[in-house]
Parts: sequence; structure tokens; C-alpha cells
Amino acid sequence: MSLGPPTSPSASPPALRSGDRVSRSGGTLLARVTHGVRLAQDGRFEETVDLLTDTRLRLDGHPVSEAAQVVPGLLVNLGLAQILCGRLDRAEDQLREALSLAEERGLPLLGMAAGQNLGCLSLYRGDASTAIAAFHALAPRLPSSRREALHVDLAEALLAEGLVEEAAEVLADGPWADGRSSSASTLLVESKLWLLRGDHRRAAELARRVRSGFGGGSLWYRLASRLERRALREARPRPLSPVERAENALAARVPLAVTARGAPPARRGALASLAAEGGPAAPRSDGPAEDPHVVRAGLESALACGDASAAMEWAELARTWAVPRLPGPLAHGPGTAALADGYREALVHDRDADAAARLWESARWRAHHEARTAGDPGGAPPARQAGNRPPRTVPAPRPGSPDRVGRPHPVTGPLLERLGDRAFLRYTRAAGDAVVLVAVAGRVHARVLGPLPRVARALARFVHPILVPGRPPGAAAREAAALATRALLGPALPLVGDRPLVVASDPFLGDPPWGMLPALRGRPVNLVPTARFWLDRRRDPGPGAPRPGRVLLVAAPEPGGAVREVSRLADLYPGARVLTGDRAGRGEVLAGLGQADLAHLAGHGRVPDRSPMLASVGLSDGPMLACDLSALPRVPDTVVLSTCWSGRDFAGRTGAPLGFAGALLAAGARTVVASPVPVGDSGTGEAMRRFHRALVGGVPVPEAVAVHLGRAGFCCFGA
Repeated sequence: MSLGPPTSPSASPPALRSGDRVSRSGGTLLARVTHGVRLAQDGRFEETVDLLTDTRLRLDGHPVSEAAQVVPGLLVNLGLAQILCGRLDRAEDQLREALSLAEERGLPLLGMAAGQNLGCLSLYRGDASTAIAAFHALAPRLPSSRREALHVDLAEALLAEGLVEEAAEVLADGPWADGRSSSASTLLVESKLWLLRGDHRRAAELARRVRSGFGGGSLWYRLASRLERRALREARPRPLSPVERAENALAARVPLAVTARGAPPARRGALASLAAEGGPAAPRSDGPAEDPHVVRAGLESALACGDASAAMEWAELARTWAVPRLPGPLAHGPGTAALADGYREALVHDRDADAAARLWESARWRAHHEARTAGDPGGAPPARQAGNRPPRTVPAPRPGSPDRVGRPHPVTGPLLERLGDRAFLRYTRAAGDAVVLVAVAGRVHARVLGPLPRVARALARFVHPILVPGRPPGAAAREAAALATRALLGPALPLVGDRPLVVASDPFLGDPPWGMLPALRGRPVNLVPTARFWLDRRRDPGPGAPRPGRVLLVAAPEPGGAVREVSRLADLYPGARVLTGDRAGRGEVLAGLGQADLAHLAGHGRVPDRSPMLASVGLSDGPMLACDLSALPRVPDTVVLSTCWSGRDFAGRTGAPLGFAGALLAAGARTVVASPVPVGDSGTGEAMRRFHRALVGGVPVPEAVAVHLGRAGFCCFGA
């Protein structure tokens, strides 16, 4: 929420009654504007509207109104107060006037404040996507003094969409003074966040802190009281049912407005259906299954009813509901290419690459949500300023638009039919527990692995030693690997036997090197984001794996073992195109990828935190980024990435695969071989030669990875 600064410091104005003939001095009028802003900061928005509306009338024709900032500054604050009083059409008219005056008078800061409040207007009208695009458009331009309000507004829009962890990241990045904010709106949004993340005590504490600072006439007081009651409701000794928890979450996600009455009707209807039926056999294709809390309630209800097949359908949706709401591997816009080049330059010259990455991510979010609002999930959306007029009502999703992506279609039946001698493992979470759903031999089984923190700790003990290349595996590492195997696979192994596996992971697992788990050594494992992804990419096996056709072999200048590795592979592929030294530049490699059926790339890999599509491989003329692959008209059927970290962030929160592996799969590759952990320079070359010799001999990629590369941390992504 963007409250403009007072136009001048002043004490509270003298009491005024409607119809009084008062002094028309400029000082008195400016004092009224100042007081109106202070009323808004105290959450007394009805009084703000009355005072600023009357002051706006009194300013007509007064010389002080000719001062550049007075009228647009008043209208910016009046428009926001109208929003929070539920008078959205009046708010739009006043904010449009403020924006027009700011542009006419050359006031960029006030223009941005008006644009930010117009973004809030879109949010309160139920169009969070337009709001997110508007806030990201402002992010690179706003001065530091206004960034707290922008972070809070963006976090609230993300919460309205159900993107809880993304909202947490936005708040964590906020420019809070002295490490902590005392703003009522910031504390209330943070309280909502803790409530949605399950920390009811922290949520109640923050809400109580706001409530104690304001009187009963303040909107902040009323909102804090409401949040505190919701937090205490979930903290009661009697646990809430899945539907009750979802109802609480949906109500908490509603933006901070006096008109909020809870979840939208369609979502309330879906929860009523779940409560009445005790968990439907499968998600309805006409229901709002894209909402995360509805999906979570459906999953937990199905598990409570013992219906593992229904749980599989809900678990599939738990990984796909966010796809329309988050920028996927191919999202880009008019400005993202230049910002990617800026990030590339920052890497080369050792500048602040993290800041460049944040700018690029913000532009990508803006492009994605502008395309989503326009109903065009494909190409780059047209540029649009934050202040352009949003629709008064949210348009219905067009056929083929991102809002149509991920609608529920039954997956369990086709999956069981096509698995053959394989087993499918879907990892998910329910009511604080890690759960694995096992589809095997015509049936689906549900197995609880235990509390999420315990499973996550076991996995961290296993992965942590692997992150230090060259460390020999000692007794502690072997014990940790055995513990992780029991935690992740113990209940599933009696069901799957020695079958090959197709594994759909979950963000709470991170990206473990599955082939390094003792029970999976030598066992073919395909990693996929969803069951639907595997079904769409799976091909019926022929009499044998086809011999690779056009082959591309690339060796980056570093590390030293890359050139040796590729030179030895060239003996196995006499007709291969080999790029090394100065020939291994970004343009040559991208062109080669577009013409090959199998590609092998050896070099240094890097993945920045929170920006997996800026994962890079160092080439002779600088880094090639994962996002560079989105421009390719085609990619090889099989790609081998002999680099560190290139399999990282595949199981991200989006439901769509990201990083280098995800970008290649999104661009059309069927299989990507990559490592989510560091790769040692010594020994990898020989393992890669054995792997490729197996491919030449007709061994399928998953089997060749399992036998020759799994112990080194490499995984087989895709079908």
C-alpha cells in the first residue's frame, strides 16, 4: 500500500464543520492534506476519505493548487483510502487523474506512487496477475524510501495467488530499517505469511503487536484482530480438519480490505464439496483445482479416506497448480534478453551478479504476468506501463491461456497402463508428514515416511558431504546414505522390488543424487516433474535403443579435464562435430545444439540462488545461460551435461522443470543427463567414456546412467 508523504509538516488542522466559511489560506489546506495522510497511516481510512474529499473541493481555484505536487499528492492518497474503503471505481478515477497530472507536471515519483496504487486496485478487484506485473514494472525504478511499501504490496499479491514461499522471499528481501519494520501493513502481511506457513504463535504475536498500537476505529486494529483469531483457531488443542485448515488459509489470503469476507465463492464451493463428500474420488475438471489450499485439502482428505488413487490425482495437482502463476523455463519479454546480457557481463567482470539476477527475475515475472493477463502464454507480451487502465472485471481465461494449463485430467489410469515393469514414486507432503505414493503392478499405494523435518534432516546429512568435491566417503557418509535410503525408500522398497523407477520429487527433497543412494545403485531411475510429463514424453520401446545420429561434442576451456574427456569421446563418434578451444563459443554451441541429435557438453557449471534459469556453463567467450536455450527452434533428443550443478533446481516449487535440465526438456529434449551436485574433474572422463560406449552399443540412456554415472552423482532427467 502506497501512502504518499505529507506535502508539508504541520500539526493537526483546526476542527472544521461542513458548510463553515473557513480561512482559505494555503497553509490551512496543506495542513488538512497532511492530516489526511496521517489518518491513513493510522488506518482511519473513512475519515481520510471525508477529509481529503472536502479538501480537494476547497483546493479548486485556490492558488496553492497550482503547486506541482499538491493535487496529485492528495489524489494518490485519496485513491488508496477509497480502495481500502471498498469504493473501487471512485478510487480508479482519482488515481487516473493523479497519474495524468503527475505526467503532465513532470513528477515521476508521484506517477510511480499512482501506478503502485493502481496495482493495488487490480489486486482488490481480484486480478492479482495484473498487480504483480505492475509491481515488478516499478521495482527497478522506485527509490529506496518507497521500496518497503512495494515489497509489501507484491508479497500480498503473491499470497492472494497462493504463492506463499515466493511471498516469503519478497518480504525477506525487503529494505527494512534496522532489520525490522514497524509499519502496520508490513506486520499484517508478515502475520498472514506465518499463519500460512503454519507458525500460528508467530502469526498471533505479530497481529497482537499491531492491534495494541491502534484504537478500535482503525482498520489496522480490525484486521489484526481478525488475523489473531484465525491464528489462535489453528493453535487450539483439537486439530482442524483439512477442509477447516483450507478455509482458514483462504480467508487469510484475502487482501487487507474492509470489504473482505473470506474466500471467493468458487473456492468456498470446492471446499464445501470436499467436506460433504469426505474427499472426492478425483478432482473435478470443472472445479477450482488450481488453488493450492483446495488441492492440499483434497490430498489430505483422500489420504484420510484411504483412497491412494485419488491422492495420486491430487498430488499431481499439488505440483502443477502453480504453473500458470510462475514464470516457467521459456518465459521472456522485450527487456529480459538485455538484462540476461547484463548478468553475463557481471559474471565475467566479477561485479554484483546477484543484483543483476534480481533485475532479470523481476523483468521475467512482469513479462509472464502481462502475457497471462493478456491471455497469451506464448510470445513476448507488449510493453505496458504500470498505470495503464486495468479491466474493471477480471476477464475469463481464453482457450489455451496459462489459466487453462494444468486443468485436472485423470492421470492414474493411463499411468498404471503404461508403466509396464516399472514403478512410479510420487513424493508429496500432507499434514506435516512426508508421503510417497507408489504406483506399481496396477495399483497405487500410499506410505507415510514420517515428519517432514526428520526426513529433510536425513537427506541433508546424506547430501552435505557430497557438496565438497574430492572428499573420500568415510564411515559417517556411508551411514548417512543408509539413513537417507531408509527415510526416502524404506516403506516403498517392499512394493517396488528391483523394478526400474520413475520418480517425481517434491521441493522438500531438494535435488538429491538419487543414483548415490545404496538401494538405487545400478537401478535405472528417470526423474520427472509430474506423471503427466512422463506420459507425454514416454515412447514405446523398440527392439533396441537407436544408435545416436548427429553428435555434438563440446569442451569448454576449463576445467582441464573437459578437453581430455571430449577428445576421448570423439573416438566413439567418428562423424561428430567437435567444438573445443576458441571454437567453443556461445554462438557456435547454440547453433550446434540446434542441429544435433545427441550433445555432450563438458565445462564449469554454476547456478545462482533463486535464479535457476540463469544457470551457466563457461565457454570461450563467456557463460552460456540456461535462458539462452529458449530461443532455439529445436534441441537434441539427448543432452549430457558434464558440469557441476546442471541438474539443480529441477524439482523447484513451480511444478515446471527449471535450470539447464529443465530448459532443455521444455525446449523439446526427451532426456537430459546432469548432476545436481559438484562433479569431480578426475575420474569423470573415464566414467563418461564407459557411458557413451554403452549408448553406442544400444543400451538405453537410463540404464547406462545407472551403471556408469549414478555413483558419480549424475541423474537421468526426462523419459
